[in-house]
Amino acid sequence: MISTYAIINSSNIVTDVNMWDGETGTWSPASGFTAVGVGTHSVGVGMTYNSGGVGFGSTSANKWIVP
Repeated sequence: MISTYAIINSSNIVTDVNMWDGETGTWSPASGFTAVGVGTHSVGVGMTYNSGGVGFGSTSANKWIVP
């Protein structure tokens, strides 16, 4: 199933947003980048990923932090 993934760099900054089926045999992020499923959240380039957070917003308690 195709889902939306945020591509994050080593600083946890979103550098791209892609549709992908998660199958690493057909595609995977470049070295130094990680694909993170975004679920129903609105995520864009420049946002910060916080794996311990919840939802999105501008505080460090959020999973997707707006710059």
